[in-house]
Amino acid sequence: MNKSVLMNMLNNVMNNYIFGITASMLVPEDAWQSTLGRTAGFESPLGSVLKVDLSALALNMSVAKYRKILVEEFENCLKRSMMREAHEIILLYCEKTGQYDKYKSQPRFQFARIIRNVVSHKQGGVLTNWPKDLSKKGITTVQWRARSLDTKMVGSEVKFTHNEVLQLFLDQRDFAQKELI
Repeated sequence: MNKSVLMNMLNNVMNNYIFGITASMLVPEDAWQSTLGRTAGFESPLGSVLKVDLSALALNMSVAKYRKILVEEFENCLKRSMMREAHEIILLYCEKTGQYDKYKSQPRFQFARIIRNVVSHKQGGVLTNWPKDLSKKGITTVQWRARSLDTKMVGSEVKFTHNEVLQLFLDQRDFAQKELI
């Protein structure tokens, strides 16, 4: 992987996030009615097609309170994906190019690592445990911009908004662009 590939991968992560967030806003509410009784097909590598009935999704998207839940859950999925992929892509690049220490020394590294764990593991959104390596070093708080996470938050839900997801991602992408070789 070279720097150009790294930046393309990060840009794809951002584009996927933005596309996903805006997609639910672009589909008119009444459009779901036209999918009742229809199926979506997913082709296997061997050519067979798995068909999935869209009726349940169409019915849920047609009722405001259920649509709200579905959209929120989808957006949470996008947050998890963005936080996980951005951190992992940069981590992989840094490991392959011998720049892991440079990445790890960034103030946002531990914050991004913990947020990635919070949104990706077990009860997505809950800080289930504090990293053992940080505990061993006596580090009880990590910070990024005005946000901090600390050991007192273990067991608690951690809210992370779309604005914060995007800002952390942009900070990580800027670091990759400007400081990595």
